[in-house]
Amino acid sequence: MSEFPQTILKTLYKSSDINRIWRDNASQPVICHPQKGWISPNKYREIGKNRPCPYCAKKMVYGKDRYSTPSLQEAVKRGYEYLDNQGIKKINQIGNGNLYFHPNYVTLDHKINKARCPELMFNYDNLEIICWKCNNEKSDNNAFELQFNHQYINDLIDEVLSRYPSL
Repeated sequence: MSEFPQTILKTLYKSSDINRIWRDNASQPVICHPQKGWISPNKYREIGKNRPCPYCAKKMVYGKDRYSTPSLQEAVKRGYEYLDNQGIKKINQIGNGNLYFHPNYVTLDHKINKARCPELMFNYDNLEIICWKCNNEKSDNNAFELQFNHQYINDLIDEVLSRYPSL
């Protein structure tokens, strides 16, 4: 199979078109994975099942039947509600509130936003397996990884200093 037609993607600028193409190709082998060959975005997500999120280290979950519900009340009961980085209660959902997901459900993050560079939409090097909660926190912030690493180093220093105070 040849690479996904990049010429089509380069001409996209409307987010509705980009999202439609991403959604329509969720089950199509459009990502060239270095070890697995051509796989679909859904298959790529499945690879992240039971792995820790690279940012929050929480175990990521996968399986729409098990980790989603059409009921807001059931989502709250299952513990899908969480506080975002601004302290606002959230529940991950798709559509117009049609389906609510576990906060650590596996997603594929585009390191460079697919709206900015649609030609990288299915590029393996532009994709990262990450939990839904962290993906929402990252949003369109291309410096998120750098800020996360900076915060991690500061937290590590604080922990070391609390364990081993200066003499």
